[in-house]
Amino acid sequence: MQFTNQQVALVFRDIADSMDVLGENRFKTQAYARAAETIEELPTSLYDHLAAGTLDDLPGVGSAITAKITELLNTGSLGFRERLREQVPDGVLQIMRVPGVGPKTALRLYRELAITDVEALESAVRAGELRKVKGFGPKLETKILEGLAAQAAAPDRFLLGEMLPLALDLVTGLRAAYPQLAEASHAGSLRRAAPTIGDLDLVAAAAQPEAVLKAFAELPLIAQVEHMSEQRIDARLHNGKSCSLLVVPPEIWGAALALWTGSAAHRSRLMTLAADRGLVLEERGLRRGDDLMRTPTEEALYEALGLAWIPPELREDWGEIEAAQTGKLPRLVELSQIRADMHTHSEWSDGRGTVAEVAAAARARGYEYYVISDHSFYMGMVNGLDAERLKQQRAEIDAVNEEMQRQGINFKLLQGSEVDILPDGSLALPDDVLATLDWVVASLHVSLRQDRDTVTKRLLNAIRNPHVDCIGHPTGRLLLRRQGADLDMDAVLEAAAEAGKVLEIDGSYPRLDLDAEHAKRAIAMGIPIAVDSDAHRPGELGGIEYGVLTARRAWARAEDIVNCHPWEEVVARFRR
Repeated sequence: MQFTNQQVALVFRDIADSMDVLGENRFKTQAYARAAETIEELPTSLYDHLAAGTLDDLPGVGSAITAKITELLNTGSLGFRERLREQVPDGVLQIMRVPGVGPKTALRLYRELAITDVEALESAVRAGELRKVKGFGPKLETKILEGLAAQAAAPDRFLLGEMLPLALDLVTGLRAAYPQLAEASHAGSLRRAAPTIGDLDLVAAAAQPEAVLKAFAELPLIAQVEHMSEQRIDARLHNGKSCSLLVVPPEIWGAALALWTGSAAHRSRLMTLAADRGLVLEERGLRRGDDLMRTPTEEALYEALGLAWIPPELREDWGEIEAAQTGKLPRLVELSQIRADMHTHSEWSDGRGTVAEVAAAARARGYEYYVISDHSFYMGMVNGLDAERLKQQRAEIDAVNEEMQRQGINFKLLQGSEVDILPDGSLALPDDVLATLDWVVASLHVSLRQDRDTVTKRLLNAIRNPHVDCIGHPTGRLLLRRQGADLDMDAVLEAAAEAGKVLEIDGSYPRLDLDAEHAKRAIAMGIPIAVDSDAHRPGELGGIEYGVLTARRAWARAEDIVNCHPWEEVVARFRR
């Protein structure tokens, strides 16, 4: 029996979760979880790494885990996993993965009520059985039922930051395997930079489609071909994700790419515009009667429909057709226009990298200034800073700035804080401490499940605090893992506009918060936007790209983005 990467990853995820249920050492548990993540996202087969002797070169895979992978691949079983299964049945792992349950609750449900699968859990909740256990009551019942419903309704989707690098690798691999390729690009919701993606869609242009499809099928990233026709292939990758490639003649490349990129509503609008001009737009191209019109580029297609070319991120039918007809499409912000990152972390709290190291990483990206905004002290789990430690950090920042100035380096390092908005609406640092900082980001991290009125009032309190500059990741959501706070966004936007406060698009791809829809509304109301990486180590600074893509979906121009402006202008225009 040969295992897929996904099956192996699940074994190690089961190990991590079993150890979590049993209360084993947190660092060992995390090691298995990290290994599972690495294996899950691995684009090539584990068997190739086994044969090449490169398993222990994989991130998060040390000698002990390499030995376990080798045992599993060579023998078809893993003794360590089987021993854990005797203590934690598979059904308990299913239960702990229900949103709202967790490892400790799952273990108590198993030991005290003999609940060993999800079906038994739902039956027990509905029968009121959980109330027999000390500490279990109606609130837990509600959380479990909500979690079961969310789990059942959850589509098979993946994060933008997981899918974009994979798509780019596929395109690069295809170009290398078939150099005669005329064009190739990712398409679909991924090209529109949607925060979550279903399947990968690719479009290529070539005179010999069958040769391209054959080359694609033989790429190392492809695990299995599920269907192939004259122009299209549907495949499964080693990491379990689905991918489709359409190959068209170069003369209709633009039409095919546009149709495979736009949302259903956008495509429908294009087809209607074509029909109004006596044309037919379909996957085979743009036609006038039986005559195929040349659309070698997207610009050619949009021009034939009486439109300016519309950037992919805007193709959602959010007004882009009308803007293209009237010459009012915005000139969208570019990654190269970002001058700084204003929400980042260092080893002073839960990040990695000294002040000097993160400053060097920021300079390497060409930034002009950079804000270290480590967590406030309320977040004890992340080693947050209180007033005294902020003073110590300021001294280190000042020393690094002085050394850069001595070397003639034109770069400014700034001190900020990501200060927690507490459950009662107050901030985790007093005003006199906030007043000493260069930039204050106030964020929701705890009590996100408060009712709408309560959690909204907490955010409004932060917006109205004169020492707060920016509201970080406003809803606190984690895509595909945790819903954000149930905010009254109308009230939040109105308060931010009135107070002149900045709202953040957090570029960390599990967040991308604000989402594009609310950011678009904020921009229309004149609310300034910050696009930040929320990086916790120097290597994560590049994640700001996903924030910029989200800002582009929100129709943002460089002038709408605070950190596209010099620091002196930020102080004059945007700071308090």
